[in-house]
Amino acid sequence: MTRGLPARSAEPGSVGVREWPAPLLIGALVGSMVAGRFETALACLSIAALAAGAAGARRPGGRWLGAVAIGMSIALGLNLYLTPGRPLPLPRLLGLRPTREGLGFGILLGLRLAGASAALHGLRAAWPGERAADELARLARPLERLRVPVRESRVVVGLALRFVPLLVDEARRIAAIQELRAGRPPRGLRERLERRRASLVPTLVSALERAEWTALALEARHYRMRPIAAGPRPPLAASGLGAGLAAVAILWRG
Repeated sequence: MTRGLPARSAEPGSVGVREWPAPLLIGALVGSMVAGRFETALACLSIAALAAGAAGARRPGGRWLGAVAIGMSIALGLNLYLTPGRPLPLPRLLGLRPTREGLGFGILLGLRLAGASAALHGLRAAWPGERAADELARLARPLERLRVPVRESRVVVGLALRFVPLLVDEARRIAAIQELRAGRPPRGLRERLERRRASLVPTLVSALERAEWTALALEARHYRMRPIAAGPRPPLAASGLGAGLAAVAILWRG
């Protein structure tokens, strides 16, 4: 029985198969944050979804979709009742009447939020782990001339990306232990808040202890910040499309 040949690795300085949509995702992210029209918001959302699929992003989970849906609902509700304009035949809330202009702004803000979330989801797949910190630091490298602590920020972001999953698992473990100690599910909002408080304090203590151990380990190893290396250049077409998408969203706000 023969073994299969090992997969060929990417050449040095080349962009991986799943990394080329990153400029498009950045353009869609910037465009979604500044879009002032339905056309640009829908275009950014569509391009972000397609680029995320090309980057190999998995289908979002229920929690991710739920969080985006809650954010869109809050944006729609606040704009609907807080924006002055022509009233709609809908019930009042706290003496405020919903307006047509508020409905339009709420839908637009929801589309912007969905587009930005889709772009971030795609960037998570295109730049996994600490790769995102390295790429953002490479883009912000010219700011070091203005004494902006780019390398220090990259180290902080890299450590955060590495340790956040560990802290999430630790928080879940502590919450499960508190549930076992209680002996029964919480009843009412008060008991739920008490359970959260009982889990929050040990989680914070664990996070502080882990941060102290990490600092001692870095100091013992005489850790030094490495210089920001020049990463592989993305395809010119993808970079141009990403920059053009962001430029159109910025200029076409009127």
